[in-house]
Amino acid sequence: MTTPWTPEEIAAFAARYGLTDLTPEMLDRMREIADKVAEASAAIPRMPRKDDEPAPVFRVPLG
Repeated sequence: MTTPWTPEEIAAFAARYGLTDLTPEMLDRMREIADKVAEASAAIPRMPRKDDEPAPVFRVPLG
């Protein structure tokens, strides 16, 4: 389970990624959906090692 985002955290997140033109309504909507986005991303299975994801080398068949 995730901890709910605060309005201050959302404002800091938006500023960190250059989202400086967002209205207060947009920031509020962002805060509303942030928890669902965090839960969805936490449910995505991850590979045990980062160098296995998705593949370290892609080779095209030559023949």
